[in-house]
Amino acid sequence: MKLPSCLVALLLGCTNLFAQDLSPLRNALEKQQSYKTVSVDVRQTKKSPALAEETKLKGHLWLKPGEAFRWELGSPPEQIAVYDGSTLVFLDEKKKTAKKVDSDDRKAKPLFLMLGFGDGASFSEIEENFSVNGTNTVDEHFIVSLSPKGSLRRGIKSLVMQVNTKTSFIERIEFVQKDGTKVVTEFYPPKINGGIPASNFDVKAEGYTWE
Repeated sequence: MKLPSCLVALLLGCTNLFAQDLSPLRNALEKQQSYKTVSVDVRQTKKSPALAEETKLKGHLWLKPGEAFRWELGSPPEQIAVYDGSTLVFLDEKKKTAKKVDSDDRKAKPLFLMLGFGDGASFSEIEENFSVNGTNTVDEHFIVSLSPKGSLRRGIKSLVMQVNTKTSFIERIEFVQKDGTKVVTEFYPPKINGGIPASNFDVKAEGYTWE
């Protein structure tokens, strides 16, 4: 379920008078780390201040929590991110370019946080590295608005996470980058602990111009 941004803002704005219980988020993050694999369809909407229209792409995520992931957007894939546990590579299938990216890069950090990798991704680190602006629950949807602290502010202005309290699965993540670009990612019901070929996390160097 996607809640309108204006409604999310209104609901979160009404929570400042109440104690903020983050247990639904904690439960979702801990449950995700207990899975062997996650395979899930996604839909991403991106709005940049430099562009008149927002872009919308559907895609897929193959995830081995804490170990590796492959993230594809577009059908056929236009943008691919592959992390094999040590190296993150961005692939542009239209331009046929490839680039290795550091995990602390401005473009990589939101993706790592969203998928539970790196510094600041666990619940305890989220508590340490983010300030809570507000929380609310609408039916089975728990929403929390966060603002980064410290070095995270170099790339992220704000973060909103939506958890389905019935499944303890993070179903929507919205973040605003430092340049004002807003990215909303929605996750469809996932397939848990199914087989994922190891080749999904390989990158073939041939056929790409490496930057």
